[in-house]
Amino acid sequence: MTGGIWFFISGRNRDSAERKKRTAKYWSYAGIVVGATFLSTLGGIYWFLFCFLISIGAIFEIGKTVLNFSLPLRILTIWIGLFILLLFCGSGFLFSNRVLVLTYLSVAVFDAFSQLTGQSFGKTKMAPRISPNKTWEGFAGGTFFAMLFGVFFFSVIGKNGIDSFPFTIGIALSSLSGDLSASWLKRKAKIKDYSNLLPGHGGILDRFDSLIFTLAVFVLLNELKVCSIYL
Repeated sequence: MTGGIWFFISGRNRDSAERKKRTAKYWSYAGIVVGATFLSTLGGIYWFLFCFLISIGAIFEIGKTVLNFSLPLRILTIWIGLFILLLFCGSGFLFSNRVLVLTYLSVAVFDAFSQLTGQSFGKTKMAPRISPNKTWEGFAGGTFFAMLFGVFFFSVIGKNGIDSFPFTIGIALSSLSGDLSASWLKRKAKIKDYSNLLPGHGGILDRFDSLIFTLAVFVLLNELKVCSIYL
């Protein structure tokens, strides 16, 4: 709710066409968040099918994008992309429903508030050649609100809110890495969006790049016994 109010207030001085575009973007995003949150609470096969469908769209977009790459980079991108998508699909069977809900909503909170704080207060460019709109202020704001959400979530499930900090900070870092990686590929391919499947958002990878990368990293860390993520 806070993000929605902030989103609409920040766009009140834009022209009518831009406000309509932002409204469509907001409601499509709200629908995605509600639907994905519901599926994450179910977990298991339901979350797997959700991840599988996202992966189908992502594979299509990766395939279309790499046509503009050199052959070595094309092969490398496809193999890395398929590996990440494979790990992503396995998250529904590896993690508990609580972990899936916390991860998805933390990524969503980080993405939303990093954009809002970046648009409102951002001045220091983070990676202008890769993602011109990303700022350090936006990253700090997204991380702060993700940490606040983590404290709230841990408190609701009866755990110490402070214990959520390593988890939510890790989510912020991996979300940023996924977003920048996807943006780097777009710059290489000289495209703005991966597709136009999602109104106001672009393609599957434009919307889910952070989530795909974050869950893939968590699965890999868990399988390598670097850390275990259980709630």
